[in-house]
Amino acid sequence: MAHFETDMTKLNALTTALIEARLTQAAQFDALSRVHDASTLRLEALRDNIMPELNSTTHLRELVEINLQDGETPRLWIDLVSHVEMQPDPKSYRLVQSSDRGRETVFETRDSEQMKHYLLRHIAHRAIALERAVAGKPSVEARAEKKYSFGEIVYVWITGIAFGAIGLVAYALAAGIFKLSSP
Repeated sequence: MAHFETDMTKLNALTTALIEARLTQAAQFDALSRVHDASTLRLEALRDNIMPELNSTTHLRELVEINLQDGETPRLWIDLVSHVEMQPDPKSYRLVQSSDRGRETVFETRDSEQMKHYLLRHIAHRAIALERAVAGKPSVEARAEKKYSFGEIVYVWITGIAFGAIGLVAYALAAGIFKLSSP
């Protein structure tokens, strides 16, 4: 009978330890989810703070699409390569930009107003860079309007025939169809 009681005591101690471990893990999970929720709420507030500025300018509204991505690490996407995340702690805003060299931290602050002003400047600079890139490329209509002179067309046509004939002779010599005879 005493043996049975010690087994029950061990079982109860193990059960108690398992319950305590589960409760500790649940408390840790709750704390992590509160941090995640706090980060998401701060990013939503930043988005709501930026949107009136962007909506007042139709030109900027067309260039950026502010999108909140909820995930393990919530992110406020500014464009295809830039986003804000709450790192390294849940009260710090970090603007990250992806490039061919990897991800780069562009700006980091704990103040949402500073982040708002920096984001607006960042969006403006990106808009100007995009305008310059578009302005430097000729339009489709401009490229289609280029006309070639009759002499250029004849020159290209004759050059194509000459290279085609040389290619056929080289193929015939290599395949043994056409042999150069020596006298």
